[in-house]
Amino acid sequence: MSFNCRANGVVAGVYSDYSGSHGDRRWIFLCCTSPKLITFECRETPMVNYWNENFNWHVPGDNLLTGVQTHNKNNNGDHRWSFSYCRGITTDDLAVSSQILSANSPMENLLTEGDVMVPRTRNARVCGNCRWPKSNQVVQVPYTISDAFSSSEKVAIQNAIDDFHLSTCIRFTLRTGQTSYISIVKKVGCWSLIGRSGATQELSLGNGCINNGIIQHELIHALGFWHEQSRTDRDIYVKINYENILSGRERNFHLLETNNLNVPYDYSSVMHYGAKDFSKNGRDTITPLSPTATIGQRIRMSDNDILKINKVYSCRNYLHKNGEWDNELGGVLSRQCPSGQAVSAIRSSHNDDKNDRLWGISCKAFKVTRTCQWSRYVNEYWGHMDFKCANNEVIAGVHSVYNSIMGDRRWKFYCCSAPGFTMVNCKDEPLVNYWKEYFNWPVASSNYLTGMKSYFDSQTRDRRWSFTYCQRNLP
Repeated sequence: MSFNCRANGVVAGVYSDYSGSHGDRRWIFLCCTSPKLITFECRETPMVNYWNENFNWHVPGDNLLTGVQTHNKNNNGDHRWSFSYCRGITTDDLAVSSQILSANSPMENLLTEGDVMVPRTRNARVCGNCRWPKSNQVVQVPYTISDAFSSSEKVAIQNAIDDFHLSTCIRFTLRTGQTSYISIVKKVGCWSLIGRSGATQELSLGNGCINNGIIQHELIHALGFWHEQSRTDRDIYVKINYENILSGRERNFHLLETNNLNVPYDYSSVMHYGAKDFSKNGRDTITPLSPTATIGQRIRMSDNDILKINKVYSCRNYLHKNGEWDNELGGVLSRQCPSGQAVSAIRSSHNDDKNDRLWGISCKAFKVTRTCQWSRYVNEYWGHMDFKCANNEVIAGVHSVYNSIMGDRRWKFYCCSAPGFTMVNCKDEPLVNYWKEYFNWPVASSNYLTGMKSYFDSQTRDRRWSFTYCQRNLP
């Protein structure tokens, strides 16, 4: 079984009947939505049980159940289970791109793709050498900000900028005489150039543009990125309904030669058009080929938006050390999240020949100011492990050493706190793997990893893992 509610729908009811002759159940799910409900930052769990095991899985705090999957029915008729969930908000806002198009309507003939300002000296489809320079693993992007913005608007712009600082090696810094810089101005509309121009380049955030998602959208353009649906592989994921597009605006849906960086197509990108953008009749101009997908979100950069920035700018400290992994088999695993981040996902693959695992530890934004310390080693070889950081501390790093004779690892963890940061609604995840099994466990959005448990099996020389996480307590 693989069931997901349609886009912006959540599971609100379950019905099941049992057939003795088939030794199995049929399932029906009630999905609910509302015109103002938007789901975003969706996640999928690993399988949370083994056959014939009891399990108790909780929907993470501040999230909603959106899908249920079963896997690999065994001879006794039992299944393994996994779940899909998303955050949800109710809003009157348009999608980021739709808000941008509305704000840009007075100057739409001067822009490409709705919000891209292209100088006469630059081809709209070429952004060859337009990256900002990097030094000492940091990309400095000088900028100025117009006094036409109110103090509250400046705070909103700074908050949007801070997300880049917490998630990437990009550092937007106030200009100190540089000749190549971004001038953030309050003109008509929301628009930017693509990438670094080499001189003063304006980025406009006019009336209707002071929204976290719009600000980040335009800054991502300034870093060198086009819209998501311009990707070379977009026709695998969306259908362009040319019959619904305003006459003369078809050019805004042209494909570009893009480097997709081995990052999956991202329906949830803040750089994606909304479904009705440039529509002449109120019907969809873009239809996701996945019926569960939502496009044009207006909240913030997605995980893949952040990943693409880090890949394009080779933000080494924000990427895995060895391709997809942070250790070599039999080697030390030492992954400390960059300053201001905490662990966002843990992925692992077992190798039978080495009796060891590869580990990939991903990180996400936490807090600029934080106090951290390493724990001692929290387990003996072959011993049970049950570790939690102190109250209101999150795990922001992992270190383990491998003993080839014992065929096991010892572990310690990097715990961080921040002034005023508290958590509620803590949960224990069920065991997310069986012996020698691959798993990929994401920390739910608005939640943080706070503890890890594992059980060692001397026959397989492997561990099963479970995790503890808590929801951020917002004031």
